[in-house]
Amino acid sequence: MLKSASILSAAVLAVAGLAGPAAAQSISPAGASFTLSGNLTLQQSTTVKCNVSLSGVVASDGKSARITSGSFSPGPDWQCGFLVNPSGFDWVITPNGGSSITITGIGASSILGSCNGTITTNWTNGTPSSVSFAGSVIPGSPNNCTITGILNSSPSLTVS
Repeated sequence: MLKSASILSAAVLAVAGLAGPAAAQSISPAGASFTLSGNLTLQQSTTVKCNVSLSGVVASDGKSARITSGSFSPGPDWQCGFLVNPSGFDWVITPNGGSSITITGIGASSILGSCNGTITTNWTNGTPSSVSFAGSVIPGSPNNCTITGILNSSPSLTVS
């Protein structure tokens, strides 16, 4: 009986240790203003490659960040900034732990349609830090939008 109680106690303690508090995900430095810039390829009814600049701020508690404004400008395609633009600001970035982030409210509009929704994508810490879109799909009308490309952060942010 004593041996069974000892084994049961050890098992309970092991499970309790595994169920301890989870590490809080964060973006740092908290309160920092930042710019994400680079080239993105957007595909809906047509495909365009745009220069992108997005401005945001990390929340004072580091639990999220907001993209508050942004613009598309001509890359190889003249339509960017003229017929295709980002929309639906503010976009909220939430860290999921590790290299995963969720962007809520991300959107783009054109004369052919619009897209708006939530995506989960990858963040890379480093100098510069960056967010990568590997065929991320945003719900849209008349079709979904697909985004591919990398935006670098200035200054670099750390997602953990």
